[in-house]
Amino acid sequence: MKKDIAKKWIKALISNKYKQGTGTLKQYNSKGEAQHCCLGVLCELYNKDMKKNKKKTLPENIYDNDCNFSHGYAKFGNRKEDLPKEVREWSGMKTSLGKFAFKSKDYTGEYSDTECLADLNDSGRKFKTIAKIIDKNWENL
Repeated sequence: MKKDIAKKWIKALISNKYKQGTGTLKQYNSKGEAQHCCLGVLCELYNKDMKKNKKKTLPENIYDNDCNFSHGYAKFGNRKEDLPKEVREWSGMKTSLGKFAFKSKDYTGEYSDTECLADLNDSGRKFKTIAKIIDKNWENL
């Protein structure tokens, strides 16, 4: 992914401006407050950048109910759970779910593995932890 976009994303994730949610890019809790997946935050940054540069933003379509989310969710463009093509191209992301390869070591030696930002988000990793992962792996995203 592009380094400058990664830096903006990291800053947004650790800013406490966005409440963390799971399952969709953006959903609403019982109080009507927006909650975002880490990928949803990237979609918000895309729209903010497009608006600032007087370019076309992704429509944010809000739906009242879903079988998994009783208080509603939003789609960015036509995407509910993964990055729209426009956001991937703008950010330089290789995949729509933030999949990346990394090297690690254990008692058997060095090995390669893959991880996915959407899965990390949905399994309970906090935005600050995800921000550190992005900072360490932005070139592989």
